[in-house]
Amino acid sequence: MGIKGLLKELKDNGFSYKDVDKIFEQKVIQPAEVDIILKWIPALYKEHVGTADIAVRSLMAARTPFDPSLLIDLFDNSDLNSALKVGIGFTLACAKTTDISKWMRRQLLDKEHRDERYTLLEGLFDKGKFATVDEFMDFLRKIFDNYPNDKMLKLFKKYGDKKDMQFLAEKAKTAEPKLAREINKVIEKKKV
Repeated sequence: MGIKGLLKELKDNGFSYKDVDKIFEQKVIQPAEVDIILKWIPALYKEHVGTADIAVRSLMAARTPFDPSLLIDLFDNSDLNSALKVGIGFTLACAKTTDISKWMRRQLLDKEHRDERYTLLEGLFDKGKFATVDEFMDFLRKIFDNYPNDKMLKLFKKYGDKKDMQFLAEKAKTAEPKLAREINKVIEKKKV
């Protein structure tokens, strides 16, 4: 009943879609649509996790900020696997939501490393409510060891200064060879 229920309620409210993929393809989703999608997400996960994942990701097209409490609860407390939580995390990081800055920071700073948490880096600069770029980079240095991945390095490349490149150079000395190579690429590109 999840998929059919979602599509019927959307249609009853003036939003007609053939399937969930068509919702995902929208460039903008209206607030009323967001509310309906959020209402049906738990049922969608029970019926078909792939469809639920698409519905969650469709929320990235929300026209206005929405309350992400349901998504945060699914991210924090559900028994969904890490791959599904990556989709939820990416949506939380990129969609227009109400303020989740404190939650994002706690996830990255205080919680154990998990694959789904690295996706929060995607929206951390915009949604983390850092007062300055220096404050943002200080936060990245604190969490670097838990998230030494390509997204982290892109952030260092984009926002880092000389001090941050020195930090990376120190990290490269003890990093695994592949990570050390990637770190050194960032450092070299920043010299240009």
